[in-house]
Amino acid sequence: NDHLYLLPGLGVKEHSQIVAHHNRLRSRVKPMAANMQKMDWNEKLATLAKERATLCHKEPFLQHSSSFSHIGWNTHLSVVGAASFSDIIDFWFEEGKDFLYSSGQCKENATCQHYTQLVWATSSQVGCANQQCWRNGELWEIFVCAYYPGGNWEVNGELVMPYKSGLYCSLCTSSMSGCLRLWDHVGGLCEIPKNPCRMNCGEHGHLNISSCKCKCDLGFTGRFCQVRCNVQCVHGHFKEEECSCLCAVGYGGAECAGK
Repeated sequence: NDHLYLLPGLGVKEHSQIVAHHNRLRSRVKPMAANMQKMDWNEKLATLAKERATLCHKEPFLQHSSSFSHIGWNTHLSVVGAASFSDIIDFWFEEGKDFLYSSGQCKENATCQHYTQLVWATSSQVGCANQQCWRNGELWEIFVCAYYPGGNWEVNGELVMPYKSGLYCSLCTSSMSGCLRLWDHVGGLCEIPKNPCRMNCGEHGHLNISSCKCKCDLGFTGRFCQVRCNVQCVHGHFKEEECSCLCAVGYGGAECAGK
């Protein structure tokens, strides 16, 4: 009497909300994290999460061979309509109150592995799915997130710490040299900067990444090429920043045209 109740897939808006929520919470760990990476949505992981969700916890999930070597999983089953995806992510994060960072252990008789996966510093890709299903005459909803690289590693039976504590972004690796800190973040997250200058030259300029300066199209000037400038220097040198002419000896006027 168990059967699936198919839900429409999560849309792009939900994807960005789930990622933003993960990143917001990852910036808020206590103690602060020095090497927490920014997470991005991964569509292949979302497909694997959907496959796992459609099983509705009925049978063991065998991950088929994929391009991911080690995936981490967070799942939650609740009565349908009781919680949103955002609520579930909060619920996973709240397990952190039972996680003792000083010892790297969870309090006795408590669960922390959803929290430690959510804040696993090197997990930088996430894909999630939800699914409704009937179980014993009741409609349930399962929430699944897949993470890569997966967290919750053990070495010699000891759980590895989910992140290193310290001033945010102070332990970003050289390849993760950017530091993302949004208005709703407490700490910063390590990221590979797509634009290390963190600036935009608008539609009338092109960014030189090595100098972090804008090269403006003809007729435009200003730091971001936002100023229209049509000065023609007949006998002189054009001063780009000021949209004016430095006249040659013996010439004057706005465009250095007069003797």
